[in-house]
Amino acid sequence: MQYKEIVLRFEKLHLIRRIIQQKTTIDFPLHPGQLHLLEFINLNAGCTQAEVAEKLMISPASVAVSTKRMEKTGLIEKRIMKDNLRCNRLYITEKGRKLSERCRKAFDEFDRVMFSGFSEDELEGLKICLDRLLDNINREYFSSSDDLDFYSILALRKKLKPVKKEGID
Repeated sequence: MQYKEIVLRFEKLHLIRRIIQQKTTIDFPLHPGQLHLLEFINLNAGCTQAEVAEKLMISPASVAVSTKRMEKTGLIEKRIMKDNLRCNRLYITEKGRKLSERCRKAFDEFDRVMFSGFSEDELEGLKICLDRLLDNINREYFSSSDDLDFYSILALRKKLKPVKKEGID
């Protein structure tokens, strides 16, 4: 099997996963991309909008719009810092926590279905292969050898080496 056929399967899998996630959350009071923001606030209670923008690699303006929407729907609350009135600390509400859990359960169910029928050995073998792919990419395009979590991967966009464009004038 040629590697292009494998890449096509990765792309197909990614697209199907996104479609299922969007269909699953269509009735949830979240705009696209806000779940990551909600989960970040849940894990980093009291973070500032600037910290969210930096860690998730999105513009401060996008964070401001998203957090305003999420505050209006009761998913988060903003608390003004007493020592800096221009700075808000962000906290998830109980409603936001419950919504985050519902989304996570739906996504976990999709993953359970996707990996059903795989033995532990097959899953471990797949993980090893994917780790090798990630190591190859990391070695070629990034200067980090760290184990990359979701937020670290987003932060790496700043460190991306220019791609060599051979044969382009």
